Amino acid sequence: MFAIITANPIPFILAVIIGLITAWWIWGRAPDVDLDHDDGHTDAPPEPVKAAEIEPEAPAPAVAAAAATTTAEPEAPANEAVNEDGPKIAAAVGEPDDLTRIKGIGPKLNELCQSLGVQRFDQIAKWGAKDVAEVDQYLKIKGRIDRDKWVDQAKLLAAGKDDDHKAKFG
Repeated sequence: MFAIITANPIPFILAVIIGLITAWWIWGRAPDVDLDHDDGHTDAPPEPVKAAEIEPEAPAPAVAAAAATTTAEPEAPANEAVNEDGPKIAAAVGEPDDLTRIKGIGPKLNELCQSLGVQRFDQIAKWGAKDVAEVDQYLKIKGRIDRDKWVDQAKLLAAGKDDDHKAKFG
């Protein structure tokens, strides 16, 4: 065997290098474990801390004083939604309606509307052209609100005119 290695050492050297790289890769990925130190901990991952268990830190006095002296941002008008990532529309007041009753709104679109703050028939019924354009930019299919006549449908549904809605929109 030694004669084979001395006659052509390149395959042997390559095998040793590949073996070392493989060992380094395997042991380099293993977590660091101190086997000599027994502090009573197990290998189980720590339990997550619940939000209720975390106490908010009091701001440093300098930060609190600076916050008290700076002018606060003006609050958003009461008729605008607080969702900064969504459309700037009148906020829904009350329990959400089943928007899938509006023809053209299915379960997925209903979910999107709910996430955008569009939740009630009376809210949609009050929309003007500006509100329609504001919400329309968040929809995959542009112009859908006007094409499916969401505002007209919402006016009937908000007024409790289900029969009229069914007669007009099917």
